[in-house]
Amino acid sequence: MHKLVIHKLGPIEHCEMECSHFMTLTGFQASGKSTIAKAIYFFRTIKDDIIELAKEQALDLVPENGLPEDQSENRNGLRKKLEDCLREKFLRTFGSAWGMSSDMYLEYCFTETCTIRISLVNDTGYTTPNYIWITLSNDLKEFLWCHNRCLSATVLGVPEEELKKFRNQLYRLLDDPYMVVYVPAGRSMITLLSQQINYIYAKMDDTQKRLIDSCTRDYLERILRLKPEFSEGLKGLMVYRPGNGRVSPDILEQALILIKKILRGTYRYSNGEEQIVLDNGKYVKINFSSSGQQESVWILNLLFYYLLHQNPVLFIIEEPESHLFPESQKYITELIALAGNCKHSVLLTTHSPYVLGTLNNLLYAHTVQENDRKAAEAIIPGSIWIDWKKFDSWFVQNGVIDNCMDGEIHMIQNERIDEISKVINQDFDKLLELENTDEGSVVV
Repeated sequence: MHKLVIHKLGPIEHCEMECSHFMTLTGFQASGKSTIAKAIYFFRTIKDDIIELAKEQALDLVPENGLPEDQSENRNGLRKKLEDCLREKFLRTFGSAWGMSSDMYLEYCFTETCTIRISLVNDTGYTTPNYIWITLSNDLKEFLWCHNRCLSATVLGVPEEELKKFRNQLYRLLDDPYMVVYVPAGRSMITLLSQQINYIYAKMDDTQKRLIDSCTRDYLERILRLKPEFSEGLKGLMVYRPGNGRVSPDILEQALILIKKILRGTYRYSNGEEQIVLDNGKYVKINFSSSGQQESVWILNLLFYYLLHQNPVLFIIEEPESHLFPESQKYITELIALAGNCKHSVLLTTHSPYVLGTLNNLLYAHTVQENDRKAAEAIIPGSIWIDWKKFDSWFVQNGVIDNCMDGEIHMIQNERIDEISKVINQDFDKLLELENTDEGSVVV
């Protein structure tokens, strides 16, 4: 099982957590949930960085003098490229290291022997204070050394069979076949500027694009790339679904029903416009739709899109409940659980007791006795039940995290769900006590 360690990064003082198939992070505002989510994104996309760097190596031009490069000096070329890439990626994900604590470090264990550590070095021998230092485990260094310039290239690019073999070997080394799809918080602005965002982004130069944090940039580029595929709506996607799809039509129909309940319509990208199509055939442009529709639409689109595809995805979704009525929060949580049961993996950050309460219902449904299962499925479809063995929930507070699963009943602790309710109820009790005191002091 993968393991993440964070020490003194942003609001996080120290964090150690094993990464389950389905995880939730909850806690007060600015407690560090996004820092943890971004750290997982940072490490879990390293395999994509390695693949892109290997392809770049293959496509490099022959040196100008026409002589082959000195392989003895270049044997660590892929490793050095990766280290340089990770330094830049760290800055684009977490910001400047200058103001960070000198003993900050991040470490991710893919397996018992395959790890990557990011730390800081404050030494005058480097060009900047708090120089970002990359430490790779021996088996990863050996992999990079053995696969340095391992790919060939033709005028058509890198042969697909070579690339597939390299990718599979890397996935086995890192024990990670998942593509990462990050959905950040505050996404409604991107949706609100739907018709302008293509123009705005196209006008940015590379320097300006690098100023966008890497998670948001990944999300923005993904939706710009995928929009045209929704020209015939969600059902149109099903027509062109890959052959031998592993998701049953019943699952897809269930997903469509949940999406329609949340959006109060269906999504379509037509003539350069994003639209919510209503039951009567009329539509609303996305920038004139409700804030809840704007916040949720691309969560729904991405979940459905990748349900149709066979490659497993790690969905990192921040605050899926944003601007949604409690009933819709329940539906979007059920849709996410449906994806989690279709070989995809999930990390959620949330402030919502409705999201956590729904997850508890799905966890509890999975534990019902065998002879009660049919009755339980009439209440909650078995396709969205969550296996507690693959699930973990964490509470982030005061720079540390605590596992908030109840070990006996295998559900999220109710006191964590009701954390904010306690404060509200305490205020009410004090006011009630004040009123009772005043009544008791009346003299007849």
